[in-house]
Amino acid sequence: MSGTPQRWKVLWAAFLTYLFDSYDLMVLAIAMPVLLKILAISLPEGGLLGSATMLGAMIGSVVFGLIAENYGRRFSLVLALVWLGVGMAAVYVVDAWLPWMLLRFFTGLAIGGVWGPCAALIAEHWSTEYRGRAASFVFSSFAIGAIVAALVGRWVITVQWQWLFAAGAASIPVAFLVRRLIPPDVKKTSMRVGGIEQSGVGIGAIFSDGLARITLPATLVSIVNLAGYWGAAFWIPTFLVRERGLGMTAMLGFSFVMYVGMFFGFQFFGLLADKIGRRRAMIVAFFACAVSIGIYIVVLNPQFLFWWGAVVGFGLCGAGGILGAYYAELFPDRVRAYAGGFCWNMGRIGAMIAPFTIGAIGKNYGLQAGLAVTCGIYLIGAVMLLMLPETYRHESGS
Repeated sequence: MSGTPQRWKVLWAAFLTYLFDSYDLMVLAIAMPVLLKILAISLPEGGLLGSATMLGAMIGSVVFGLIAENYGRRFSLVLALVWLGVGMAAVYVVDAWLPWMLLRFFTGLAIGGVWGPCAALIAEHWSTEYRGRAASFVFSSFAIGAIVAALVGRWVITVQWQWLFAAGAASIPVAFLVRRLIPPDVKKTSMRVGGIEQSGVGIGAIFSDGLARITLPATLVSIVNLAGYWGAAFWIPTFLVRERGLGMTAMLGFSFVMYVGMFFGFQFFGLLADKIGRRRAMIVAFFACAVSIGIYIVVLNPQFLFWWGAVVGFGLCGAGGILGAYYAELFPDRVRAYAGGFCWNMGRIGAMIAPFTIGAIGKNYGLQAGLAVTCGIYLIGAVMLLMLPETYRHESGS
């Protein structure tokens, strides 16, 4: 059997929920030129708005992870969606840099509360032989959210830029739909740990009872994965314009090409994870990223490299989808939402460090050298995966 009778409702509820995660992250980047002008801030100050969002997401993974394990995963997702909508709509009441910093941190808390419960719910409602595909489909909504953000941006950015953020408040009515689609959580029974009865999950639960040996390397893998992704996705467009001569007009369509490829990459690597195992598929995805990014270093034709963006996108988020199933299987059910969300969102450390580091390398040695470092990051990630066990082996004929 593929899973519980509610599995399809849960799948679509999680898909819709995670779409708002990527939408919120993308609209900040799209609106940044306007914010720099309206708030009269420098580039580093604008960058700190993104950093505040990432910091909020890291802390939010702990806050909402504990809410999910102690009060219900459905409740946690609904709360995160409402919280996110309030943060997006509040754009109308902030008009200075410091309030914007606080608002982005507040919104980031909700962003950090989405990934873990989504992954845990998929693991709960989908059987192991379909879990890789189901989780990858859910997290492929990242690509859809990015495309939606780009389209909305084109429509409203020159008319009323606040609408770009306000559209994210649609997460509030979606929260009520998600509540209807996802069945209530099964009440967890208390358990005994070290001879002591515990009825809840504490902040240190993912580091106790031997789980630290899984939590720490899993977090490192996420750091490498997101460092590689944001290092490449952030700098490849600039690289193509400055070092490969692609025109600015043509570059406007590059993100669309890359995110379309990304959507299909999620589906492919999810299927691969269900065929050859989670860790093996992750290693293939990391090698695919290293090779596809390496093509940018050795090929000079700008038009070829423009369309090659679909291939890069195909590989870039392949590992991110697999991790939804992999992390859920690495941890016991009682901490699955908390642990998965923690490991994934702490990976945003890499997302914060990589763009700056690769930019610094590019300044001194050229962005070609910076992209070479990104290739190396993915190769390191492939080796680091050997620190984690394989959780699933496909049986032919099953």
